[in-house]
Amino acid sequence: MGGPYHSGEAQKILGLGEHVLRHWERELPILSPSRSAFGRREYSVADLALLFRVRHLVRVRGLTLSQVMETLLAERSGKGEQASAMLGQVRSDLIKSYFALCEAYSRLDVSKKTVVQ
Repeated sequence: MGGPYHSGEAQKILGLGEHVLRHWERELPILSPSRSAFGRREYSVADLALLFRVRHLVRVRGLTLSQVMETLLAERSGKGEQASAMLGQVRSDLIKSYFALCEAYSRLDVSKKTVVQ
């Protein structure tokens, strides 16, 4: 439930293609998932929360990636720092809740199959 999540899982959760994730990682140095011993990208819950924020800024607010980077830096410094930290925590909690619900649903689905059979 707490990660790490590999690229395929992150793509599915975010609704993004692999090429989009790679492009964002190249253009936004703030995005840097860790690597497994085999060199695979591994995303933490915090990484996913940041990616959700980037996706929102690009898709909903229509910002370019350079504007996204400026916005993220502004949110993490100055007057917006405290509010950004609180919002980041809320996003992280929502993502954790999402995975808890997915896990509970999969267990419920398995138990239904067991009862039916």
